[in-house]
Amino acid sequence: MKTISVYILILILIIGCTSKEHTLSTGDQSQVIKNIIKAVNEKDANSYVAGFAENVEVYVESELKINGKEALQKNRAHHFEKYPKVYSQIQYLLEIDNKVIMHDKVWLDEKNESGQDIVEIFTFNNGKISRVDVVQPKNLFK
Repeated sequence: MKTISVYILILILIIGCTSKEHTLSTGDQSQVIKNIIKAVNEKDANSYVAGFAENVEVYVESELKINGKEALQKNRAHHFEKYPKVYSQIQYLLEIDNKVIMHDKVWLDEKNESGQDIVEIFTFNNGKISRVDVVQPKNLFK
């Protein structure tokens, strides 16, 4: 949890010191993340998992929630079925070494005009995402 807090602090400092024009990284790892967001907006679970390692782990608030690429694909397919109007938009994207920190805004339907803020830290190994740490509102997916 301490590591997540440090990355969030770094993100907040950068957001506060950077103009909106310079907030999207353009490296190869960032492109993988942009492809994930495109897959969310197209409701395509197979494309969503393309950049993930077979043994990926997804943590929400430091608790392991998804273990493995197949489990992630099933989770995303179910999510897209449950929320057919889900839409995501990257607010900030920052690459530091083998990590990409993303702040995105998610709308589950049209009723939620302001969207929900989510911060994710993606860890890459050998060009694939091996770990994701997610910070999101506790009531986001009720």
